[in-house]
Amino acid sequence: MAKFQELNPKEFYDKFSISRRPYEDRAKRISRMTLPYLFEETSFTGSSDYKDEIAQSYCGRLLNTLKSKMGMSLLPPSTSSFRLEPDNEALDVLFGGNADAKNEVFAKISSVTNRVTKEIENQQIRDTMFDMLLQLIGVGSVVIEKVKDDGIMNHTLQNFVVDLNARGEARGLCVVEKVKDLPEGIIPDEEKEEYNLYTLVERNNNDGKWYVRQSIESIIVGEEVSYTEDKVPFQYVGWNWTTGDKYHRPYAEDYIDDIEQYNTLSNLLTKGSVIASKVLIFVDERGNRTRIADITNSPNGEVINGRADDVTAFQLQKNFDFQVPMERLQDIQKNLSSAFLMNESVTRDAERVTAQEIRFMAQELESSSLSGVYSKLSKKVSKRIVQWVMQELKIDFKSVSINVITGLDALGRNQESQKLDALVTRMAQMGYQSYINEHELIQRYAAGEGIDVTGLIKTPSEVKAQQQAQQQQQNEQLGADALMESAGKTAGSL
Repeated sequence: MAKFQELNPKEFYDKFSISRRPYEDRAKRISRMTLPYLFEETSFTGSSDYKDEIAQSYCGRLLNTLKSKMGMSLLPPSTSSFRLEPDNEALDVLFGGNADAKNEVFAKISSVTNRVTKEIENQQIRDTMFDMLLQLIGVGSVVIEKVKDDGIMNHTLQNFVVDLNARGEARGLCVVEKVKDLPEGIIPDEEKEEYNLYTLVERNNNDGKWYVRQSIESIIVGEEVSYTEDKVPFQYVGWNWTTGDKYHRPYAEDYIDDIEQYNTLSNLLTKGSVIASKVLIFVDERGNRTRIADITNSPNGEVINGRADDVTAFQLQKNFDFQVPMERLQDIQKNLSSAFLMNESVTRDAERVTAQEIRFMAQELESSSLSGVYSKLSKKVSKRIVQWVMQELKIDFKSVSINVITGLDALGRNQESQKLDALVTRMAQMGYQSYINEHELIQRYAAGEGIDVTGLIKTPSEVKAQQQAQQQQQNEQLGADALMESAGKTAGSL
């Protein structure tokens, strides 16, 4: 990469777009056999027709199935895909073991978790994430941009370039968009119906900040803006990267040969089936005993003059030859189904699924041929989305360090509640209930279920005050009873 800020946005884009061509060609190859709209030609318009190269829809279903499973695991509906974990040591130092103060922190964490989850739903981020996953599976890389208070936007491979470091992480990227109206004061070199707006995002290694600059064509517009690592509104996301790659590669590339063979065999069997199903009747009139007109015009069940031997039907006699490609097609389908998790998962086809089902699906993704990808995406995408939304909601735990936990660790909350159940039961069986801190147990149950306990759970001081009031009331009642009993005895003695 050139020195920091040496290139303007358009120069940066032109420089790094040269190495993008092989990855575009690979994406087109995959798209043609799966979902043609996944990677369209730059000249494609609304009036253009997709090339008629697909003889099946199964390979498109593969991509959509994997996309759905990953999306449901990364941002599951009706539950939070993350949890906020405070630094317990810092809490003890900060509050000195004050249970009421710690209770307020945990209550705020539960409230914040619900607020962020609802805001993610309100901004409809899940829909855009599904499109992002489809790009990763079939194309390999994508840039997501957080639009303030309005979800996220995907920039596909045709519309961005990236400069990766030695670990495959972006140190600079530039996206291009089409604009029709120029800002006031901008005079272009050439009048056009549309202009290219370039947005360059670069990391400065000296201070660790990201700097964003824009230009319309080569003319710089606006002011440069800087962001810290967790606040920059652009994120480059890729699927698979190896040393030497300029961009990430898609998951479907590992199976592109099988996908193309499946399409070829489907095409062969489809055309062969059409030919084999053609109905032709042959009538031999040489003996003057059977006539074509009689055969053609006779209704069903009619009795006519003729010989059955003079009438034959066309038969292709290729049934055995079709068995070989059919068996091969079934073998490929079995392999692809396994690779794209078509025949796995415990998730039901329902509007609402349980947290346990989501966790099983996430484990399936992590333990399958996708091992490691789910964890990487949960960190790069899910965690970043939570951070963006928290910033927009102006949520900041200034006095306490809060970690955003995503992935299997976050989805394992239900399992933690089950472990607590087992521990409490075992302690009761052993007669050690008095060793359990009941208030802490309630807090952990609430956190595990993602319940906002603000105003719901009493603080230890409130419980103590209530117990003292009840004890005082009992003592007063006992004193009153004793006084009445004494007065009764005195009256009886008189």
